[in-house]
Amino acid sequence: MRLTVLGATGGIGKLLIPLALDRGYEITAFARAPEKIASNGSSVLRSHPGLRIIGGDLFNARQMAEAIRGSDVVLSAFGPTTLRPTHLRRDFGRTLVQALHSAGVPRFIHVSSAFCFKEGGLLYAVMTNTLFRNVTIDHCDADNEMSQSDLDWTILRPPRLTDGPANGNLRVTAGHLAKGLTITRADVARFMLQEAANPHYVRQYVGLSS
Repeated sequence: MRLTVLGATGGIGKLLIPLALDRGYEITAFARAPEKIASNGSSVLRSHPGLRIIGGDLFNARQMAEAIRGSDVVLSAFGPTTLRPTHLRRDFGRTLVQALHSAGVPRFIHVSSAFCFKEGGLLYAVMTNTLFRNVTIDHCDADNEMSQSDLDWTILRPPRLTDGPANGNLRVTAGHLAKGLTITRADVARFMLQEAANPHYVRQYVGLSS
């Protein structure tokens, strides 16, 4: 299977690459700073025969289309960390859709946020209307951009992401918030590869938690 990882230097992206290579997949890593790809695993990762590293602009549809062309699935782990008002996620989503159409690649899996579900109760309502208001708006706008009827998308909506090893004890709820307040990035990465190989949630928002 041929996969392209977008946001390959981020918390989830840098976990996806070695996991996918270990499974024998061919990986294209598309990143703004390709020199950082091996920062978690030395030169051995960069020299792996199954890995192709491409530097480029995540907001340039032409460059992205060239990177993803020929892929079976695109794995999107792009996610800026700012809490300020921003349209970066929305603009990335728009670029991704354009690139997918141009490259003729319909299938992608993207990591969004549990804040986009409207069923989290009082705690979620307070957070999405105060500290995380800008983040929530941008995530939801991006989801709307990406959930096109002619693409085979799966949009994951996990709660707070933590570091640490995968524990495999996942709660997976299609179309709804999953019960639980955290999930490790490693568990999200493993679920993305599982869904890429055996799709069960095409054109669905998926709640994930530990």
